[in-house]
Amino acid sequence: MSATTHDRPRYATPARVDVTDCRTDRITDRVRTNRVRGSEVYLERRGGRTFLVTAPRE
Repeated sequence: MSATTHDRPRYATPARVDVTDCRTDRITDRVRTNRVRGSEVYLERRGGRTFLVTAPRE
C-alpha cells in the first residue's frame, strides 16, 4: 500500500473564498494559493460581496 500526499487541495465542487475586503494587488496571490490543478478560477459578485471561486473542470 502506498500513501500519496498532495501539496494543494482538491475540490469536487466549487469552493468560494470571500475577497471583498482583500486589496486588489493581493487577489493574484489568493488565486495562486487557491488554484487547483486543472481548475478554473474566477471572481463572482453576490449581494455586494466578491468571491474568488475555484471550480473543477471535467
